[in-house]
Amino acid sequence: MENLWILIQEYRNSEYEIFREFASLLVKYEDPIINSFIMVEKIGDGKIYNSRLSNGPIESMNRKAKDLKRLGRVFRNFEHFRNRFLYATRSAPILNAVNEYNTVLYLEESEDEL
Repeated sequence: MENLWILIQEYRNSEYEIFREFASLLVKYEDPIINSFIMVEKIGDGKIYNSRLSNGPIESMNRKAKDLKRLGRVFRNFEHFRNRFLYATRSAPILNAVNEYNTVLYLEESEDEL
């Protein structure tokens, strides 16, 4: 935070108007700027690591919803749109409730049944 205020003071004392305007912008958005450097612990790939806060994942979900809405103008049923969105946003979609814990067995037909 100290470094930010040192930077703001340097820009405020600049002879150029554009830097003085930028200093006022830094003052106006001081809290979001400082919050962008907050580190939090995250869990991923079985490890705990430090990372900065980001709204990127939420923005990605919003973008996917908008893209699907634009591409899926033919969806007249909300349930179909919802299911399509859930399918598109899952990293490993499960179709018909079948996953590695609930496998489907395909039995070969015997020659007698043919």
